[in-house]
Amino acid sequence: MDFSMNDFRLDGKIALITGAVYGIGFTLAQALAKAGATIVFNNLDQASVDQGLANYKEAGIEAHGYVCDVTDEAAVQAMIKQIEAQ
Repeated sequence: MDFSMNDFRLDGKIALITGAVYGIGFTLAQALAKAGATIVFNNLDQASVDQGLANYKEAGIEAHGYVCDVTDEAAVQAMIKQIEAQ
């Protein structure tokens, strides 16, 4: 069986990627966006989130960024509620 990325679609899905401002996370986000996913990412501080938003805009990807420490379960739950509300 042959497989191509055209067979892999994520339309209507949200991809939450931790630390996707640059590097592997950013590259993964680009691939998921190409497959149709809405990109949501988080980082520890607002400056990093702002940089990530700029990186995505430059790449032509609409993304949503949140400040969140993933080692804080309450903060993660609050972020998820924010994402679901949008």
